Amino acid sequence: MTRHRSVYFATHIAKYFANAVREAILLELCTGGIVFLPGAAGTVQEIFQDACENYYGAREKITPMVLVGKHHWEHQFPAWPMLRSLAAGRHMEDRIFLVDTVQEAVEVLRRTPAAA
Repeated sequence: MTRHRSVYFATHIAKYFANAVREAILLELCTGGIVFLPGAAGTVQEIFQDACENYYGAREKITPMVLVGKHHWEHQFPAWPMLRSLAAGRHMEDRIFLVDTVQEAVEVLRRTPAAA
């Protein structure tokens, strides 16, 4: 028997007037992983907010992080090298990924266990 993990997407929209509240709630609810698409300052901030949770978190609480757009995250806004450095030797090291397409991100999440 083959086990498949379902991939769920948001079915409702909730508007928070304070980004910090929205981001904290998203990090709490997204145990299956978070996909970061190319962005700028706000997205970089969200990447490292999630990284901070994973950096200090217990192994079973570490959520997968998938950055989409290798050129973007390695060269244009080089968050990937810093994220990889932070993860080195920590439980989160095998829970961060850099891919080029959304389809690759979905595949990574399908084969990576969710946080408890």
